[in-house]
Amino acid sequence: MNDVLHYYRGRVALHAILRGLGAGPGDEVVVQAYTCAAVIEPLLRLRARPVYADIDRGTFGLDPAGLAALLTPRTRAIVVQHTFGIPSPMAEILPIARAAGVPVIEDCAHMTPGTVTPAGSAASFWSFEWGKPVVAGVGGTAVVHDPALAAEMRAAYSRYAAPPPAREAMMAAEYLAYRVAAGTGVLWRLRAMYRRLAGLGVVTGSYSPDPMSSPEYGWRMSRTVRRRLPSRVAAGRVAAARRRRVTGRELPYVPHRIPVVTGDKDRVLRGAARAGVEAGDWFATPVHPLTGADLAAAGYVAGSCPNAEWAAAHVVTLPVRPGTRPADIERAVAVLTRIEREESGAAPVGAGTDA
Repeated sequence: MNDVLHYYRGRVALHAILRGLGAGPGDEVVVQAYTCAAVIEPLLRLRARPVYADIDRGTFGLDPAGLAALLTPRTRAIVVQHTFGIPSPMAEILPIARAAGVPVIEDCAHMTPGTVTPAGSAASFWSFEWGKPVVAGVGGTAVVHDPALAAEMRAAYSRYAAPPPAREAMMAAEYLAYRVAAGTGVLWRLRAMYRRLAGLGVVTGSYSPDPMSSPEYGWRMSRTVRRRLPSRVAAGRVAAARRRRVTGRELPYVPHRIPVVTGDKDRVLRGAARAGVEAGDWFATPVHPLTGADLAAAGYVAGSCPNAEWAAAHVVTLPVRPGTRPADIERAVAVLTRIEREESGAAPVGAGTDA
């Protein structure tokens, strides 16, 4: 039976899983490039070294072909990310991990709970923050499948405290603002403002100013998020049934975002904003949004994961919501194609997967 533990964020859940597996200084954790800095933050906090695996251009997830070569006696875990809600090839990854005796952790932040069935991983973690398939506020959950790991994490769980009352109040106000903005359909236009306010500390930001000393890694999920989570997950599962058909045919998974390959990503994004088409830039770097010295500090070596760097330079994403229709995606792709043709004379953009 799975053990379910709720933490302040998805990255705090990952940190707890890794700590339960004994990850620490000198250990290595394999993670894919073309990911978010939030995934790397717990590794750095534990002083474990991230070892970056390249992605497959079809799934935008970890490419199993190069996995075995990355595993060493120091490898403590492999984190497998289901990017954009597209499942990574677990049937290929798990035998490689088992042969090396390395546990697998599934990053399900882009998935709706109940739409993926773990089969062999030690644990999975989820996030319910803004921009995820299920939004309940700032919060994350670990679902632990390995009994020994579950016992270790359960024993440590009593040391986690509730967030301070001031943070609880801030998050409650943010969730109310989110629901109002989401209802008006202008939420995506407010992202730049949100990032500015987060930088000023007015709202809860996506990244800690100093993850090494952040108190968030000692917090459980807030009380208000925990109360609303069951209803939000239930609503998310109903929405997933609608989202599953967005491409016009049945898929074995529920897409969170549709990746679209472009020739000039920045130009297409600017044109899409002018045309009123919502297009996402993430992941904009191999460890989004880090660049330059910050990217190097996260342990990424330029040129080491060429497919991830290609995707960061050329892929934009289109959201898939319950009300999205296949025609909406087709229209958005047509607009992106027109923008790129008119402004650069480049080849047409196109969907990046079989979706």
